[in-house]
Amino acid sequence: MGSVAQGWLVYELTGSAFALGWVGAGWSIATLLLSPYGGVVVDRVDKRALMFWTRTGMLLNNAAIGLLLSLGMIQVWHLAASWFLTGVLGAFLLPAQQAMLSEVVPSHALMNAVSFDALGMGLMGIVGASAAGLLIESVGPQSVYFIVGGIYLIAAMAVWPLPKAIPSATKRNPVWTDILEGARYLRAEPLLLALIALGLVRVFFVMPYMTLLPAFAHDRLGLDASGLGLLQSASAAGALGASLLACYLGDTRGKGKMLVLGGVAAGICLIGYVAIPWLPTVLLFLICVGGLSNLYLVLSSTLILSHAAPAYRGRVLSLTMMEYGLSPLGTLPAGAIADMVGVPWVTGVQGALAAAAFGLVAVFKPELRRMD
Repeated sequence: MGSVAQGWLVYELTGSAFALGWVGAGWSIATLLLSPYGGVVVDRVDKRALMFWTRTGMLLNNAAIGLLLSLGMIQVWHLAASWFLTGVLGAFLLPAQQAMLSEVVPSHALMNAVSFDALGMGLMGIVGASAAGLLIESVGPQSVYFIVGGIYLIAAMAVWPLPKAIPSATKRNPVWTDILEGARYLRAEPLLLALIALGLVRVFFVMPYMTLLPAFAHDRLGLDASGLGLLQSASAAGALGASLLACYLGDTRGKGKMLVLGGVAAGICLIGYVAIPWLPTVLLFLICVGGLSNLYLVLSSTLILSHAAPAYRGRVLSLTMMEYGLSPLGTLPAGAIADMVGVPWVTGVQGALAAAAFGLVAVFKPELRRMD
């Protein structure tokens, strides 16, 4: 819901695809700078309490933007600052949430747990994206932010009954010492490094399509806010389907092979999404991109959680968050070039590069394909 509201507001205020990129860059910068520290904190503190307080911060952040909109005082820099704060809080919340999964379920059920986590996000993506578009058109964008704040209140309250998570790191070294220890551990685990490298490919070449979606919806398809919500719902529907598939597969073999082949297919679907600007076809390819992207996340998270040592799990997961912090290297150039040549060319080239990168890994890194 927040993604739809922010994207629509930024484009309404600026009319620039580049603005969509630089506003979103605030989240990425915060994530890049704070994720290493967030990983150390996750390994040191009670993850349940950390999840509660960061979600409370998300509540206050969304309420502030809703208030500014209600008063007619909103400016683009407010949205950029809000997204930056979201990145600050997310640098602690998301690694804590992922690490918590491995503490409350046995290893053989880990993929099911990750899948159910993604399933919840997929369900809210379908309902939330469509609802946000309709609310913007009928009530106004401030209603979206107030509802998002209410959802974070419910989420914070739901976390508290969880069992207290005992910190996995017992030593209290200086923060930079713990960060360097995590880096040395990861250097000795080449398969974990390969998974993180593939995550970078996804961040640079697959994820930017979501940032540019408002411009594509407005300029190429002539859609309004509710139409943008429909496009985002299509992607979320694909993610939901992928989560259900992953839940069904459970502790399946061949996770590494599925991961690299899914990455190739996602790149090809991105090309199809922009190559045929007919709404039914666009929706179909967005469903596929959303599904394949979500399946990649489930498989990658499961492999990282199952192969990383418990004492280093938070720090390894924080590196996956840092990947998102590097996303301006994909979104900012993509937005600037899209203003000159159009979104279809940019997204099509990125899809081709993503398919090629995953294909090369599938060929030259056979041990990754054999990961279970």
